[in-house]
Amino acid sequence: MSENEALEQEQEQVQVAVEDDASQESETVEVLEETTEEEVAEEKQEEAQEDKGYWFIVQCFTGHEYKVQARINQLIERDEFKEKIFRVLVPEEETVEIKNNKRVEKVTKIFPGYVFVQMMPDEHASFEIRRLAGVAKFIGSKSSATPVTDEEMLKVLRKAGDKTKKVDVDYEVNEVIKVIGGPFRGYAGPISEINGDRGKLKAMISIFGRETPVELDFDQVEKTVQ
Repeated sequence: MSENEALEQEQEQVQVAVEDDASQESETVEVLEETTEEEVAEEKQEEAQEDKGYWFIVQCFTGHEYKVQARINQLIERDEFKEKIFRVLVPEEETVEIKNNKRVEKVTKIFPGYVFVQMMPDEHASFEIRRLAGVAKFIGSKSSATPVTDEEMLKVLRKAGDKTKKVDVDYEVNEVIKVIGGPFRGYAGPISEINGDRGKLKAMISIFGRETPVELDFDQVEKTVQ
């Protein structure tokens, strides 16, 4: 094979490789475009659904919130209610409980005994929900349910969507704690302030003979053995 023939063959191989890459890139772009279109359509559908109807509060027997939620979801699947009942929500929040120096993470209901339902003010749909096992009543007047205001419902949705973990501890102000982590490890002193939302507390610690307020995380302290 002459040098020119070898060069031509190499150029042909490069051209084929370029065409293959271009074809693969085109297919990838098409797939991405299809995926993007599907995502946009889903987002529009969710937004349209969010604008439908009103939010109502259903009172149910304590401990039956998730069962009621499942039963209402079953109603939503029925054709006769697809345009009448849209969503059902049991607002939850993540909490951290520190008790006896043990840290336990759990999910708790924000409003025990209540379920939020997004629906049209339809008498037939309301009747079917009221007759579900575990349901006590709709919140409202004696004659009809009262929808939740947009402002109040926005607060509920934000709170339910907030992933900040609320910390619940069994410490008390003036209780003496021992520092087990951080630069003040080994010190002890009484609690002067507790901030459960931030997961912190302040303790009065004697440093160089002077009582000094020190801010500490809950996981940096423990109860002293009585």
